[in-house]
Amino acid sequence: MFLFPVGEWLAWHANGVLLYILWLYGVWVMGRKVLGPMLFQGGRGSKITVAGALFLMTVVTFLMCFTPVDFPSESAVRVGELPLHIRAIWILYIAVNAYAIPVGYLTSRIRSLAAVKEEDEAEAEASEALEIKRSEAESVAGEEIQVKADYRVIHLPLSAIQYIEGRNNYACFHLDHRQDVVSQIALKSVMDMLPEGKFVRIHRSYIVPLWRIEHRTCAKVHLMGVEEKLPIGRAYKDNLKNA
Repeated sequence: MFLFPVGEWLAWHANGVLLYILWLYGVWVMGRKVLGPMLFQGGRGSKITVAGALFLMTVVTFLMCFTPVDFPSESAVRVGELPLHIRAIWILYIAVNAYAIPVGYLTSRIRSLAAVKEEDEAEAEASEALEIKRSEAESVAGEEIQVKADYRVIHLPLSAIQYIEGRNNYACFHLDHRQDVVSQIALKSVMDMLPEGKFVRIHRSYIVPLWRIEHRTCAKVHLMGVEEKLPIGRAYKDNLKNA
């Protein structure tokens, strides 16, 4: 409000000055938060909407110029010249729009570029993690363990094991595209049979392949190809951290 004597005008017409300060703030918010981002979105419709909003704000600003203002005589100007407060209204209105709309546009563009960058980074990280898991799965390709079930010895490929579930003194091997295999063996003995660094025990009832872990929380593990989320036991949290 440097364009007119704020102290003097507040003394003579405080309500008008405060009202216009609020109006300028509204113009700033409209340009910065609405019109600028709308222009960034592009499209013929958005440009028409922005033009319409600017036209309405211009009309309201024009009508504000007719508000009766009783300033002291020394604030008057020569005949034919615009009063100082009307000049200030228009200059500040144009200046605020000229600043707020580009700032809103550029801010939206920066946020959009940042979102694209984050999405690309997340996709790259996901691809890298998937590649690591594939290489880990390939590292056990061809390896197998032998377990006794149904009075016979069954050869189980390590790459086909989704997870191993303990059921009292039995171990249930959940497999890809095959029926589960149940063997009378304790999970502790199963861990001794598995290659070191390829599987981890996450619960007193569950052993999972490390390469199948898609994501986990502090309480659950989600495995690739498995709908059920498996719990993490308190006593086994360090196993995941150190895996």
